[in-house]
Amino acid sequence: MNKKDKLRDLLLKAHDCHKKNNLEEAKQIYISALNLETTNFEAHNNLGVIYNQLGENQKAIECYKNSILYNPNFIKGHGNLALNYYNIGDLENSYNHHKKFLKLRSNDTVTSSKIDDVISNLVIKLQNQNQVPTFFDNATKLHLTQNKNSKIDYCQIFQNGQNSKINRFVSFEERINSLSNFNNNQLFNGLPFLASQGIHSLIKWKNIPLFKTTYDLSIYSMILQEVKPDIIIELGSGEGGSAIWLADQANIIGLKTHVYSFDIKVPKIKHKNVTFINSDLNNVKNIINLKLLSNLKGKKIILEDAHVNILNILNFFDSILNKEDYLIVEDSEIKQKDINTFIQNKNQKYKLDQFYLDFFGTNITSCINSIFKCF
Repeated sequence: MNKKDKLRDLLLKAHDCHKKNNLEEAKQIYISALNLETTNFEAHNNLGVIYNQLGENQKAIECYKNSILYNPNFIKGHGNLALNYYNIGDLENSYNHHKKFLKLRSNDTVTSSKIDDVISNLVIKLQNQNQVPTFFDNATKLHLTQNKNSKIDYCQIFQNGQNSKINRFVSFEERINSLSNFNNNQLFNGLPFLASQGIHSLIKWKNIPLFKTTYDLSIYSMILQEVKPDIIIELGSGEGGSAIWLADQANIIGLKTHVYSFDIKVPKIKHKNVTFINSDLNNVKNIINLKLLSNLKGKKIILEDAHVNILNILNFFDSILNKEDYLIVEDSEIKQKDINTFIQNKNQKYKLDQFYLDFFGTNITSCINSIFKCF
């Protein structure tokens, strides 16, 4: 029997033993095969898998290193090295091999994004999440490696999100210009947003309708954790559910936040951390004359959800908003003109927070281009 035939028989026998979970026997056969042909990269990789199963991870790493030594573009070798280096805490080597693994598998992927940037950011994100992917991480990875000509450019959406996180605070003008080529104000033409208050019923808190989207509820809970406001001013109470929810969420995370909620019709709800105030917001003087506003101290979040007298209301509350405060305008797609007028010559004070605006994708929130932080 010549060397080639002997090697083939050894590899078949090793594979069969491995399949039957005869690990020690399979290991010895792979070692014999590699003595015949040291450059057999697949045999090195398979031996590494056996060492992993036997708990000898350092020997496994050496085998995987040999597999890419003899074939630098061996995808499985890079994938196994990425996992093994991560498991021993060597994040730098894990990062490098994970990048190479995805790069090799993303040939011919069709996307408007820069694939190298997508891969780098995805690998870093997964490391930061202890290698537990989100649904969208998985969709992005599938776009890179399998569904390469996807009708939805998941890679581009992923990268847009990363850019919003990195370039977090921008002026209103910068934001509008950057979205000028965007076909719609919201990702996926707003369909996820349209369904996000509920389809057959409304989302409720303590059996009171909230009239908030699931996205905004999540975003607001994160803003509360970051800002830790002393005061929330809500313009437009509705049935009172959102004011109660905001107060309860703040209390859950240990804050003593008080919510002041203004509306022409006062909800008949009592809550120790909520004050409902009867006020016709069509006339700003009704607010100006309220002495309590001049006495409010501490960090503030103002939520505009009144849908009336927008520009005058924004101009009034500008006078009580200070550094680190937040101004949020809800249902703002129809309020962009007023917001643009308000923000003129105030770009140094108000910056849009793209981290929250694009947390679920471009403007998947009722606050389209209207979550402002004060500087």
